Amino acid sequence: MNLYLIALFLLAAGSLAEWKYPEYEKKLYFLCWFMLTALLCLRFGQGTDYVTYHAIYETIPVTVDLQHGYVCGYYPEIGWRLLSAAFKLLHVPFQGFAAALGLADMLLLHRFLEKQVPRKVAGLFLTYPVLYTVYMVSGLRQGLAICIFLGIALPYYLEKKWVPYAAAVILAMSFHRAGCAWILLIAVAYIPVRAMFFLAGLSAAGGLVLQVQAVQGFLLRLLPIYHMEQFLQGGSPSFFAIGERLITFGVIAFLYCRNCRGDESSDPGMEAVMKACTCGLCVYMLMLGNAYYASRFAVIFKVLEIVPAVRLLENRDRIARMSAVFFLSLTLLMGVKNLNAAVSEGGYRELGVNVFTYPYVSLFWQDRINDYFDYAEKFKEKYEYNLEDQMIQITE
Repeated sequence: MNLYLIALFLLAAGSLAEWKYPEYEKKLYFLCWFMLTALLCLRFGQGTDYVTYHAIYETIPVTVDLQHGYVCGYYPEIGWRLLSAAFKLLHVPFQGFAAALGLADMLLLHRFLEKQVPRKVAGLFLTYPVLYTVYMVSGLRQGLAICIFLGIALPYYLEKKWVPYAAAVILAMSFHRAGCAWILLIAVAYIPVRAMFFLAGLSAAGGLVLQVQAVQGFLLRLLPIYHMEQFLQGGSPSFFAIGERLITFGVIAFLYCRNCRGDESSDPGMEAVMKACTCGLCVYMLMLGNAYYASRFAVIFKVLEIVPAVRLLENRDRIARMSAVFFLSLTLLMGVKNLNAAVSEGGYRELGVNVFTYPYVSLFWQDRINDYFDYAEKFKEKYEYNLEDQMIQITE
């Protein structure tokens, strides 16, 4: 059976056990944390981008060539190039690099949960579909950037220490440029929550306006760049994702308003997190016409929804219990959905593999990956593509 699916169900069971037997929370949490860390660090070839990152790692040079104007190559972001070059100088194979990266991700996630989430097993469970399976397993650069934000930058944001916050965000941006959106939180911190709710409505209206062809044509004439063209005309909306975000945020906003009872100063930390979550909704709704761009830039805020989703259920009244059932059901649904996407995007479905039989291939049995696709051939294809790209950049 799919070990990632088993982990999802175990996290759900652990969250329920934590809810009923809080005295065992610490033991349950560390069991679940070690399980996820082992799955992440010991995998081989798992994740739709694993082979791509392997190829990128091998094509990144370890030298600085100021004559050609590059530092350890040109692609991708500078932080990733420097980190990769450092591991290559130590002759660490990509498998070791990926394992070290997974451990760093999990330690940063632990720091976030330790500081911000009172029920940490529930925190792991809620982050599993959107952060763990999508970005920590597959989208390695953005996964690391998000974990740096959660573990390092977020505490500075909550304390309004803007110099170290900006430094932490720049560090995260050096691994994935989507992190530039976190700069918005410096301004968002001074906007009332209810005003942010109003801005979310304006963003939804703006996202709809951006679907008008005349508006798209004007923006393309104003900014005739690749990403603007791709954003406006190279994608389509995901109505399922739009609905999920609106419903989830609606439940969280209802719980927040019910809990604060008009007194936003009662919990400044919760207020700041709600502002950040609402900022994420604003970003998504403004980009709703292109699901790819919207998810890339909004997910870096969406992971924060686990904070109010857990904290606001602590009173355990009837509404809290109903909300807990909602989050439990939604997380299971999204977890199965994202694992099913991994099966489809990885090309496993053509071999008769489904979400229940999706294989886990570990570092100890790497050859098993060839039962599903020719890893060496796929790596060669990605390697030559990235090497050619580096050569084109250098000759320019």
